[in-house]
Amino acid sequence: MTATTSQITDYDVIVVGAGAAGLAATRSLRDCGTSVICLEASDRIGGRTHTDANIFGVPCDLGAHWLHSDAINPFVEIGRSLGFDIYPAPDNFVTIGDPTGKAMDHEKNRLYEALEKAAKSGEDTAASGLFPIHNDWSLIATLSLVLSMARDLPGISATDCVSAQSGSDSFCRQGFGALVAKSAKGIPVRLNAPVREITATSNGVELRTDQGALNARAAIVTVSQGILAAGDIRFDPPLSNDMNRAVETINLGTYNHAVLQFEPGTLPVEPDTWLTYQISETTEGSPKGGGFLCDIAGSGLASFESAGAFGRELELAGQDTMLDFGLTTLVGLFGSDIRKSFIKGHATQWGENHWVKGAYSGANPGCSHHRADLRTPHAERVFFAGEATHLTEQATVSGAHKEGLRAAELALNCCPDRA
Repeated sequence: MTATTSQITDYDVIVVGAGAAGLAATRSLRDCGTSVICLEASDRIGGRTHTDANIFGVPCDLGAHWLHSDAINPFVEIGRSLGFDIYPAPDNFVTIGDPTGKAMDHEKNRLYEALEKAAKSGEDTAASGLFPIHNDWSLIATLSLVLSMARDLPGISATDCVSAQSGSDSFCRQGFGALVAKSAKGIPVRLNAPVREITATSNGVELRTDQGALNARAAIVTVSQGILAAGDIRFDPPLSNDMNRAVETINLGTYNHAVLQFEPGTLPVEPDTWLTYQISETTEGSPKGGGFLCDIAGSGLASFESAGAFGRELELAGQDTMLDFGLTTLVGLFGSDIRKSFIKGHATQWGENHWVKGAYSGANPGCSHHRADLRTPHAERVFFAGEATHLTEQATVSGAHKEGLRAAELALNCCPDRA
């Protein structure tokens, strides 16, 4: 039931979640002279971008690392303006067993041609039905799709996959998470303040947190799809059937990093080399393996990337299993001598993160059109934003940032004296 009692408005707008979308929305509203606060459930800002420099003594991105589609990615210019070293992702792609890369490229081209053909014909079908796996190379080719979509082929929508922007990528030497964090300097954020309930009132919204209730003219919700799907925030009135269907069908997949630290120069590849290898085993029809980003920015760090059902299997097995699989795989590729230069490791478990509950969003087959429903305002004054709400830059930090700006414009309309 919508509350009808009048109340004092604490803020013009309250933003929920201090990831890329929430930070962009808060900054934009602040710059417009709006009274705004960003409430973050965890003890840090950045959401699914997070650089840690303590574990290994060098910057390590535990979340997003790639600045995708750098020609349209605002963080390229933001980073450079803040003094970060942004450089093009090197064209270093190595597949063990396929030195020329031709076998792998042939199969990848077949895969993406099949996806584009289905999407153009209006068939929002599962990727698994479009690409028969007939050899190791076609199996490895699917790995690129599993990693990019954070889910296995049966759960990948052809339309959702093809709609995503593509282009060249860049890296940030000091860490993408560090860049996002520094760009948030001066933004009003309250940490350790999880929002439990959002209620529409006669002239705004009331948000109940572990630190008490706050009132505003409007709210912007930027939490992950995992949090919405779990019902961790109660809405009064309840979300519409269309929104609930969108939350159910545009959901978070699995993607993790098992980061291994070696003495620099241990692995016989150039810095920032993307390394794949022959995989024959499958889990639920998808490759039982992953890929490596080697010698990240020349630091000696190598990150084993896993996703989908196999990635989830590793995640549930725990950090030790994740690290052992990555290290054992590298030893099998380069020989046991590399163990002598192994220092230590650390693995992420984003699916087990209480404040996220997954990696990034993807649409179930046949459901990509529901992304648009995620953009629908709730009770006129509650707006949603994040990587999941962007129609062509989904699953990216850039998309989340742009959606935060979009939501800020909508919320500003609820503050006529500020618009």
